[in-house]
Amino acid sequence: MQYKYAHDVSTSAFSKTLSQRIDLYFEERGISRHANLEMYSKTVFGFAATIAAYVWLMTGRFTALQVIGVYVVLGFAQLYMAFNIAHDANHGGYSKSKRVNRVMSCVFDLVGVSSYMWRLLHNTSHHSFVNVRGADTTFTSGNIFRFSPLDTRKPFHRYQHLYAVFFYSLSSLDWVLTKDFRWLTAESFGNKKIDKHPTGELILLFVAKAVYYTYMLVLPILYLDVPWWSILIGFVVLHLFMGFIIALIFQPNHFNLEATFPEVDAEGHISNNYIRHIFDTTSDYANHPFKNWILGGLNLHVIHHMFPGICHVHYPALTAIVKSTAEEFGLDYRETRTISGAFLAHLRWLKVLGNSDAAPTS
Repeated sequence: MQYKYAHDVSTSAFSKTLSQRIDLYFEERGISRHANLEMYSKTVFGFAATIAAYVWLMTGRFTALQVIGVYVVLGFAQLYMAFNIAHDANHGGYSKSKRVNRVMSCVFDLVGVSSYMWRLLHNTSHHSFVNVRGADTTFTSGNIFRFSPLDTRKPFHRYQHLYAVFFYSLSSLDWVLTKDFRWLTAESFGNKKIDKHPTGELILLFVAKAVYYTYMLVLPILYLDVPWWSILIGFVVLHLFMGFIIALIFQPNHFNLEATFPEVDAEGHISNNYIRHIFDTTSDYANHPFKNWILGGLNLHVIHHMFPGICHVHYPALTAIVKSTAEEFGLDYRETRTISGAFLAHLRWLKVLGNSDAAPTS
């Protein structure tokens, strides 16, 4: 089935007006939609922090317990790189140059995640068809979770709000060890059919994984004067923290009581246009200068999904345009004040879905 939106953006007054105002924002200021000095400074900081944390790990004299803590510090530096550099580059938002974006997207590969598989799972599937069952791969959980009213409810889902944090914490470890390999067998991502993966991408995936396992596990085990098991524990704890943080940041944006979960007709039509679809399925949280800076703008998810090719340093100003335009058209822009509040709202959504077959109404 080929999924498609039933209406063009130009057919909606809200969507058309918003798109025009976003374009006007950049035209009036004569600035690029891509990276600016702030973004370049964040890039330097991200690489410097990651290199410094790794050098600290490899040159320091630590006890078995202390080395675990250093791994966690390294994990947070790598997460900053993924959120702030790789994510933008994979969407083409870092630079107007495709080559620069491709190089910078390899930051994902450096931290253990295939940039190629990310583009298929995240860009081609999730971004194209948010909350659309069958097209959005974020619904795929092996039936561990019921994320949508359209999913079949299992008896154990009544407890999903309780076990969510445990399984979410495992997600990063799963990604660097198995997820990229598992999805290589998928036949399609969104509307993209896969007959054969590009040889170059496969080589990069396997070589990058080998490099990642080597510098994160093999070299520390060989050269650090600590028990080998402390290295393994540090690696696991690092990914438990990263998995939880990733879920804390990503899950509340689309899976909550106020989000919609559109059904497609027999021909794959989504009864909306893309901009309005994003507005109905996505929400923001914690719009604050420091949080915007540390999270790479992922908390300002509405503008990101509407215009993913724009660098995240512009999101705060553009989000103000989204809010004012929505108010003008009588639409309810959804925002939660804090990260914790957004995540708790997500857990409440899981609880509702776990205890009722009916589609909840906000």
